Amino acid sequence: WNYEYSKALAKKVKQRYPECLIFFGGHQITDDFSALEENAFVDVLFHGESEESFLAALLALAAGSSLDDVPNISYRRSGEPRRTKAATTGSVKDYPSPYLTGLFDTYIDAGKPDEFCYIIETNRGCPFRCAYCDWCFTKEIRTFPINRIKREIDWFAAKKAEYIFCADANFGILERDLDIAKYIVEVKKQHGYPLIFNGCYAKSSNDTVFEISKLLYDNKANKAATLAYQSMNTAALENINRKNFSTENFSKLLQRYNEAGIPTYTEMILGLPGETYGSFCSGLCDLIEAGQHTNCTVYACQVYPNSLLGQQTYRDRYGIKIARMPINFIRFVPPREGEIQEYIDIVVETADMSREMMAKAMTFCTCLQCFHHIGLLRCFAMYLRHEHDITYLDFYNRLLGFILSAEGTSLHALFMRINAMCLDIKTGEWTYSDPRFGETGWFLEEGAFMEIVYDYEMFWAEIEPFLTGFGIDADI
Repeated sequence: WNYEYSKALAKKVKQRYPECLIFFGGHQITDDFSALEENAFVDVLFHGESEESFLAALLALAAGSSLDDVPNISYRRSGEPRRTKAATTGSVKDYPSPYLTGLFDTYIDAGKPDEFCYIIETNRGCPFRCAYCDWCFTKEIRTFPINRIKREIDWFAAKKAEYIFCADANFGILERDLDIAKYIVEVKKQHGYPLIFNGCYAKSSNDTVFEISKLLYDNKANKAATLAYQSMNTAALENINRKNFSTENFSKLLQRYNEAGIPTYTEMILGLPGETYGSFCSGLCDLIEAGQHTNCTVYACQVYPNSLLGQQTYRDRYGIKIARMPINFIRFVPPREGEIQEYIDIVVETADMSREMMAKAMTFCTCLQCFHHIGLLRCFAMYLRHEHDITYLDFYNRLLGFILSAEGTSLHALFMRINAMCLDIKTGEWTYSDPRFGETGWFLEEGAFMEIVYDYEMFWAEIEPFLTGFGIDADI
């Protein structure tokens, strides 16, 4: 998500130093010549994993040799783009660590510990092929040496690292990942650092993931466990090449985490092909029925260039329409005048869900998260579910309907504004901001919650007719 900045910087470098060669690589570079054709200041493209190709290119340049023998690159020869041979990437065990080779020491030592977020990679590769994801370029999982990983953790402790993000696609998929977590906790107990270790857990959420989550939570090295579901719709899951464990197993898993006192949050994606408005809203409420009362995070489906979703043929197949939108990062001050604006491509329509229905689905999500997961009406919803057999889907459908029809109320004005924001595909990534709550961006449900509690008495006056309509006893 720094592509626009990288292009702006590279263009200025090329203007100042025309002889400088500009290399571009990473997830934004597709497996074609497009980045060369669109950016005259770029000289060489690296496709896929590029450590070895990058080294080979430097050695060829140092020897005055042609780049023709460097695998997985594109470059111009006599003004025409040329692609070299493709080559598979092998073991990563000999890759040097940027931490242990001292590349960051000068910067870290000159700053403060809380200025930096550190990234560690213990393995590379992902056996899954979800259509929306381009995390890894190989299905084979290749591991970095355990001794290197432990030495990096020691280095983090010495540098008083407060936050480490694990860049593995499925931390906990290997049994040794539990040993890594144990070592992190051991080092933290000895030195006080690193404070927090976070990452993305294995999709299967197996016993190893549970043990890791419990270990980190018990030692205050992480606050919650992620249970990524993405969709409850069978057709959508088939379309994106993903398989979930059953709702029954999900409920048992939640119960296991709850009994251990470990908070969990569930991730869902809005905009997957095959999902409808009804199936998505039902799926969210099915998760609550299964016991997920703590948190459910809903993300708009982003389109990454090297994912299956990034291919036009795939999007045509499912009637997917996308919009390029400026990123207004959550928890960050919005870009100021003169700063480089980054962009993302987001699914705004599919053959199964129009743009208007997708905006309404996001509005429903905001309502559900604000009133249930953040908690404003959760106790009422749970009471009615268990004492009056009113499903969560029925409760929150009726709640949103009540709000959208309650003209003249602050609740109506708030959620009509939220729905209008969700329809807007030009100004931002659906980020809430209000000077009353600081110069930063918030998730829509957080913004709605803050507005409501800002005038709490008015909220209860406006919501009381909805609640009394269920016939709840006055003392309850």
